[in-house]
Amino acid sequence: MGDGRVEVVPVLVDIGRINMMFALEAEPPGPRWRALGVPDPGAVAVEVERVRERLAGFAGVRAREVEWRVGASLFQQGLATRLLSPVLAAALCHGAALRVDAFHRDPGAAGPVVLRTSQRWADPIAPEPAAVAGHIAATVLAGVLEPVAAALGGVPRGTGRVAPGLLRGNTASALAGAARSLGADRPAVREGAEEVVRLLTAAPPLAGTGSYTGRDAGGAAVFRRTTCCLYYRVPGSGYCGDCALTAPGKSG
Repeated sequence: MGDGRVEVVPVLVDIGRINMMFALEAEPPGPRWRALGVPDPGAVAVEVERVRERLAGFAGVRAREVEWRVGASLFQQGLATRLLSPVLAAALCHGAALRVDAFHRDPGAAGPVVLRTSQRWADPIAPEPAAVAGHIAATVLAGVLEPVAAALGGVPRGTGRVAPGLLRGNTASALAGAARSLGADRPAVREGAEEVVRLLTAAPPLAGTGSYTGRDAGGAAVFRRTTCCLYYRVPGSGYCGDCALTAPGKSG
């Protein structure tokens, strides 16, 4: 285009090779697809029920045996991972600022979250931790995840509640997980990705949600959160590697 903007499709092809969490489809959103905007609490409650059903299927139990707050927590953490991963990778690897307001999903689709984007050209962004952290804070955190947390707090009375601090911890955990996966696949940006995590978890809204505690045998930073996503409450499951409830020194 001659104005410094970055073509999005080649970026998506490249970062989609990292793993499925970084995948973002470039096909035009169909008629059932909806932009990720301010969510309706009723629609979010339906999403949570779908997650409960999937968790119950994995555990071999009935959906009512999976607590509502567990389903809500894991729905939000899964969404956070799917948003943060491609935005982080596109910025650090290609200097491309993906816009989450152009992300779409089919709310009626079964299975894991699949995202598409209508964005074809991205504004350039300096592939430096401070710039990338600012972009993520303004777009992913404030633009989508904070409204989702508000919607989860506004579900119909009697459905359930999930603590806001837990959801912020989920976001921090998802960010650290994205940085770890990105750094493993693209070693050249590992330090930058980890610094993005440090910057975002040192300031609101993620301050106090967790921090790096050391490095593993491969040299990657090990993140430990201060809350728990509640996955251990799914029958037959266990603890995540970064959980506050596991013994210090373990890593995932």
